[in-house]
Amino acid sequence: MICDNVSVNEKGHLTFAGFDTVELAEKYGTPLYLMDENLIRERVRTYKNAMATCFPKNSVPEFASKAFSTKQIYRIMAEEGADIDVVSCGEIYTAKMAGFPMCRAYFHGNNKTDEDIDFAIESGVGYFVIDNEEEMFSLDRIAKEKGIVQKALLRVTPGIDPHTHKKIS
Repeated sequence: MICDNVSVNEKGHLTFAGFDTVELAEKYGTPLYLMDENLIRERVRTYKNAMATCFPKNSVPEFASKAFSTKQIYRIMAEEGADIDVVSCGEIYTAKMAGFPMCRAYFHGNNKTDEDIDFAIESGVGYFVIDNEEEMFSLDRIAKEKGIVQKALLRVTPGIDPHTHKKIS
């Protein structure tokens, strides 16, 4: 099996994290998405331990919300001490509703509108990852209007020509 939490039981049914998937499907219907909370926590701890050993002090893994944006995953990340990467107002809203400490959220995305920026600031997002000059000026203006200094990181691209669209060089 791919993972050690997946097997086949004596009935010949696939099991996931010790649960019979046929019984789960009968109870909850299909499609049914299953997540192993213990395994997720174990993986976060593995990354945290590796970072504590190999990276500068206070390095923290960051969960990419676009992979799975639910209240429970944000609660798990908060409890395990991971930061989050958010790319939409929906992800910001969900994390905030889950009680995630928004000061540990990084707002990525190369097409943030002024409304997105405003919402993220109002939601207490810790860092903006700035992708372009227009965003930088918008963030500066909106933060000044709110009387705050917003933390930001500037994503710099090396100007490598991938021989595709000019806008991504």
